[in-house]
Amino acid sequence: MSSYKVLLVEDEIPARTVFRHMIEGHSDMFALVGEAEDGLEGLELFLQHKPHMIVTDITMPGMNGLEMLHEIEQSGEGMPQMIILTCHKDFHYAQQAIQLKAAAYLIKDDCLSDPELLPRTMEGLARQAVSLDESREKQLLLEQKVRSNEMEIEQSTFLDMLRSSDAEAQWLQSLEAARIPVARGNFHVLLLELDRSSLRFSIDQQEELKLWQFAGVNVLRELLSARGANKVIALDKGRFFAIYAPEGNSSQGEVLLEQIIQSFTAYLKMNPLALEFRIEQGMGERLTELKKLVTAAYPFFYPSNGITSRSAWAEMVTFQHIPENYSRLWVKILKQALLEPLRSAAALEQERNSFFRQAKEQRWDPEQIKSLYLRVFLDISQFMAESEEFVELEAAFRKKLEQCQTFHAVHETTFLFFRNLQKLQGDVKAIDASISRMIQKMYEDLSYPYKLEELAESINYSVPYFSSMFKKTTGESFVQYLTRLRVEKAKLLLLTTDQKTFEIAESIGFENYRSFNRIFKRETGLTPSDYRRVQSE
Repeated sequence: MSSYKVLLVEDEIPARTVFRHMIEGHSDMFALVGEAEDGLEGLELFLQHKPHMIVTDITMPGMNGLEMLHEIEQSGEGMPQMIILTCHKDFHYAQQAIQLKAAAYLIKDDCLSDPELLPRTMEGLARQAVSLDESREKQLLLEQKVRSNEMEIEQSTFLDMLRSSDAEAQWLQSLEAARIPVARGNFHVLLLELDRSSLRFSIDQQEELKLWQFAGVNVLRELLSARGANKVIALDKGRFFAIYAPEGNSSQGEVLLEQIIQSFTAYLKMNPLALEFRIEQGMGERLTELKKLVTAAYPFFYPSNGITSRSAWAEMVTFQHIPENYSRLWVKILKQALLEPLRSAAALEQERNSFFRQAKEQRWDPEQIKSLYLRVFLDISQFMAESEEFVELEAAFRKKLEQCQTFHAVHETTFLFFRNLQKLQGDVKAIDASISRMIQKMYEDLSYPYKLEELAESINYSVPYFSSMFKKTTGESFVQYLTRLRVEKAKLLLLTTDQKTFEIAESIGFENYRSFNRIFKRETGLTPSDYRRVQSE
C-alpha cells in the first residue's frame, strides 16, 4: 500500500514534524506527498497531488482546516478520507466534521501519548478503500441528526415560552428538573451574540451559521458545566441564551465572562458580545423582562461584556427619541471631528466618549444613532465629486452600518469609511479644513448672499487659491456648487411646502425672482411652477 498518498496540514512546526515522522515511519503503507502550514496551501497541494487521505489540524491562520475541507468538497474532485486533529477535548467541531464526512477525529495529546494511534487509525481507514462503508456513513448521519435534534428541541421549547405565556410554566419546570432553581433559588443568566464584524460568513447563511452555533453551544456547555447545572440555547442571528445555577463561590462572574470571550476567540475565531445577570430569590416577575431582553434588537448597544444588575434590565431594552436640538448638535460636532485634519486622536476619542456617555444616559434609540452617523457621512460626501467608486463605497457603508451591534462599532465604522472616502480623492489631506467649514456653513444656511471674494478674504485666502482649493475639495467650482445646493433645496421646498416661488427664491439666497427662475430652468429644464405641477401629478 505504498501508493496510498497522504497530505499533512498543520501550522505548528513542532507538531507537523512529529506527525511527519509518524507517517514516514510507515512508509511501506503511506507516501507523504506534501505538507502545508495552512488551509489555503493544503487546498493547492490537494488539487496538485490528489491524495487518498488528508491529516489536518482545525485551527490555523487564514483558511482553517474545516474551511479547506469544505472547499475540497465544493471543488468537484473525489473526496479523500479525512483525519481531523484538534486540541479541543469536547469535540466543539464534531458537527462540522460529521457534516464534511470526516473519517476520524483525533485529539493531538492522545496521538502524542500513543505514537501508534495516528498510524493505526490511518491503516484502518486505508484498508477500507477510498469510499466510506455505507453502514459507517449511516451511523455518522444518525449521530449528526441526534446532535442537531437535541439543539433544535431546546431551541423550540425556549421559543414556545417566548411566544406564549401558556408555555412559561412548562419551561420553568424543565429548568427545575435540570436542577436550576429558577422558581425560588439563585441563578445566573447569560446572553451572548456573535460580533458580526468578526464573522467569516454572512449572518444570513443559515446552514453555515447553524454549524458554528453548534460549536458555540458546546463551548458554553463545557465552561458552564464546571460552574453547575445549566442549559444553553442557540437562538437566531448568532445569539445564545444560557442559564446556570452556580455551585460554591458565585462571585466569579467577571472571570467566567473573560473565559467565554477567550474561548470563542481562540476556538471559533469569533468575538462574542456578552452580558451576565444575577438573579436572587427566584425568577418571580422578572420573566417578562427576561423575554424582552432576549428578543430585543440591540441588547448590547450600550453595555457589553460585563455583569449587569437586576435593576438595569428594563432600562436596557427601553430607548428614547433623540431630541432634534441634540441631533443637530452632534451632527455638527461629528462633522467637525471628521473634517479637521489636525484634530488629535485624544480629542477625537474625547468627543466619541462624550457622545457615548450622553447617548447611554439618555438611552437614545440605536436606529436613530445609526441614522445620525449616516447623515454625517452623506452630508460630508456632498463635498466630494461623485463617481462609481463613491456609489459603491456608500452602499458598502450602509450595509456595514446596518450590521453594527454596538455604539462604538457604529462610530468606528463611520470613521473608517470616511478615511476610505478621503482616499478616493487621492490625497488624505485633500479636504481643506477651512474650506470644509465654509461649505458646512453654506450647506446649513443658503439664505446668505455668498460672494467668492468675501469668503476668500474671511479665511485669508487669495481668490485664485480659494477657488482652487474649493474645487479640489468638492470637485466643482464655487459657483457650480452653490448653484447646485440652492436648486436642490428649491426642489425640496417646492415639493414639501406651500411657499410661493418668490418666497423660496429669497429663502435660498437669490436676490431676485427672475434670476432664480432663469437658473432653475437652466438646471432642470422646467420653471419652478412647472416643476411643482409636474411632480405633483
